Amino acid sequence: MPHHTNTIADWLVSNRLYEDNLFYYALIICFWFFIGFAFLGFELEGFSLQQNLFFNFVFYLFICTMMALCPFWFKFFFSKTHTAKREQELQQALDELDEYDRAEVEAELAHTGGLAMRPVQRWALVFLGSYFLFEVFFISAWVKDMALVWQPDWVMGIVEWVRENTDSRSLPDGGSLFDFSSRIGRDDFLLNYYQTETEFLASELGKSAMLFTFWKFISFFPIVFALMGAFGLMSGWLGIGAIKERSQTNLWGFIVSTAFLCGAGLMALMSVIMVIVVSDDTKIIPLATNKIGFLILFKWNILYIFTMIFLILVINYILTITSFINNLLRSQQ
Repeated sequence: MPHHTNTIADWLVSNRLYEDNLFYYALIICFWFFIGFAFLGFELEGFSLQQNLFFNFVFYLFICTMMALCPFWFKFFFSKTHTAKREQELQQALDELDEYDRAEVEAELAHTGGLAMRPVQRWALVFLGSYFLFEVFFISAWVKDMALVWQPDWVMGIVEWVRENTDSRSLPDGGSLFDFSSRIGRDDFLLNYYQTETEFLASELGKSAMLFTFWKFISFFPIVFALMGAFGLMSGWLGIGAIKERSQTNLWGFIVSTAFLCGAGLMALMSVIMVIVVSDDTKIIPLATNKIGFLILFKWNILYIFTMIFLILVINYILTITSFINNLLRSQQ
């Protein structure tokens, strides 16, 4: 089985075990995500907001545990599927090989998508589901009426750090890591409540937004790396592997491949920049509108995929140049 496919149609009918396996695991994680999405933010009568926050956090951990048990759910609900039978037959065939042959066959199958998802790839998928569910937990349980219901010292320390590193017209001595300068404008809905950025940042909504901003900031690269762990192999099957092979044949192939990779990399780089400097409304609106805002703005998360593509393209571009130079040196010997 070749490592890449030449067309999208070829990819759609490639029937790789990895991708079939990925579909079922993603389906299971999405199911538990929507269970969490539907019920997170509940409030039990007779308990304080802080106590309800604790109950919601326990429920969040329960849903994450259910996501982590996706291999069990797969065997329980999908053991009769063609994918499960293929996985069992493959495992039986591998068990009949000696250690050396098994390692060699597994390496080739992993390269071509013939193996089921490995634990690290499943955990990457679980991390993605848990991360986005935590956002739902944050905006529906930790934030009530646009205010943090629990503000321990370490949370306020984070809020103050974000404030100190915020570039704002009303905060001339602030840093430049975060930017709220354009959020209080003539057409901004916040103008109905706050007249300046300083007033907004000192408000309860401002504290919630700054903590959420910090969470998005520190989770940026973990999300991208998790996407690479779960979906990175598919880039080779979608044609990047073919481009790399073409670049190793001759100079013209190298030039064409380099031009393509540079162009695609530039587009992906623009997505990286957009993710980093994306309007802070994407962090404020979910806090103000609860789960509805989360759903409306969920499309912004596609930028993480473009960031993943950018990193994969950069890696492949470096490998392309290295291979071309090695081939050139060998031809001159």
